[in-house]
Amino acid sequence: MHICRYFHDDDQIPQAIRATLEDSLYRAFVGERGPGTAADHDSVPEPIRETLDRLISTVSFTPYTAANARLSERLAHEAVHWVSDRWAEIGSTDPFEEEQHEIDAVTTGSDPTNTARMMASRRPELASFAGLIATAPPVAKSREDLPGLRLDDEARQTLLIRRWRERMERDRAHHQARLLGRSLGGFITELEALVPRLVREQRVVRDVFGNEDALWDLSRHEWEELRLEGLEEASQTLREHPEIDRLAELLGKSRSVSEQRTVDRVERRVRLRPVGVGKSEVTGVRAGDDLTSLLASEVALLAHPQTEELFYAKLARRELLVLDYNRQQMVEDVIVRTVPSREEVPVDRGPAIVCVDTSGSMLGHPEKVAKATVLALAGRLAVDRRRLEVIAFSSQVRSFALAPETTNLPDLAHFLAGGFHGGTDLGKALAAALETLEREECRHADVLVISDFRVPKIADRFLSRITAQHRTGTLFHSLTVARLPVVDPLHIFDSSWLFNTESGRIAPESLRAVP
Repeated sequence: MHICRYFHDDDQIPQAIRATLEDSLYRAFVGERGPGTAADHDSVPEPIRETLDRLISTVSFTPYTAANARLSERLAHEAVHWVSDRWAEIGSTDPFEEEQHEIDAVTTGSDPTNTARMMASRRPELASFAGLIATAPPVAKSREDLPGLRLDDEARQTLLIRRWRERMERDRAHHQARLLGRSLGGFITELEALVPRLVREQRVVRDVFGNEDALWDLSRHEWEELRLEGLEEASQTLREHPEIDRLAELLGKSRSVSEQRTVDRVERRVRLRPVGVGKSEVTGVRAGDDLTSLLASEVALLAHPQTEELFYAKLARRELLVLDYNRQQMVEDVIVRTVPSREEVPVDRGPAIVCVDTSGSMLGHPEKVAKATVLALAGRLAVDRRRLEVIAFSSQVRSFALAPETTNLPDLAHFLAGGFHGGTDLGKALAAALETLEREECRHADVLVISDFRVPKIADRFLSRITAQHRTGTLFHSLTVARLPVVDPLHIFDSSWLFNTESGRIAPESLRAVP
């Protein structure tokens, strides 16, 4: 079964029914099943099943969704979300609720005549049926047959209740299907208009990021009105200036990062020591008094009185020839211990922080270059699953983030489609960047300032904080979009590039590896 990856924040319909509906719609949209099969599960309410079957057979965008799993998944999710909301609205104003209570109040032990009267009053179309059942002659003919009479009344009562409930449920289903059908046309019209736009959005995202899933937020229900013209224009600028993408590649692949950390090192020491093993292998012959290890020639001395005294004399002097044995063995003692040690260890690189000058002086080609650089970095960092922090500054500062775990394509599209205006205040941008760098998750970041640098001198008050960030491994870079390079008397930037607005390019020799 297909599992929807989108976020669900409501419980209007049970999760099992939702999963069944989304799976069936997904398969119909992607082309794995034919039309008219929105859901075959018995637990799916018939009005919902009929409505979604009508949707599948009515829409004309299936050529877009055929074999397009990502788009089919999104449309299936939105369709089920829509029908769930409408189903909840219908249930909140149920005109059959009072009649439902009347039926539930009637028990099988009630008088079938009263039940028939109630049913005929509520349902005139069932009056003849109710009168026929209520006036049917009883089976019992005597007091002895009273149990039979009671059973017959129960049977009539059960028949009346069942027929009444069936008619009410049929009319309720027709009412629900009619209400769903009235709003279905508007929803289909909305989808028909939006699907081509979603296909275009998917194409742009795939062209820019190389992945149709990149930055497509799975947590939103509503259709985002993305301003795709900014994405497309920035993508066109990248095609015209491939050196911008080369610059983004350099920043994305800059130096490896390491830092001093306490790590546990395992030390292993081996020590040899002797262990007694008794008499093991024979190693030779020696002089001694071990009577259990005598050689046969020494034992033979006891066989004659004249040599017996010699035997005892040698025994007293411990000069008897006896077998010599290896009586110990050397074994290894392995001692293992963990010793803390301060070492340089490789660590994950931090995010990239881009400060973009959006003042009025950047209008025209500098604005296009700045936006294209942001887009190139977003695509490069998305591949490496690194976070991108964008700080747009003019007279004021506004920022947004693109992170693998919280994708935010609408913010990026809004920035790329926005205009540049106002004055320039680089100080506010540096303050925002430094605050970001001081967060733990932003250690070892790269900072890029994109500007024409028609700004006042960078305030000395930032120098100590920038120097402190340099010591932690943060690199500061600048991309000047002007006729002349930036003047950096405070030596803030580790690397500086110039996009010459006269030649319309970045000098190839400057696109060397980042330190």
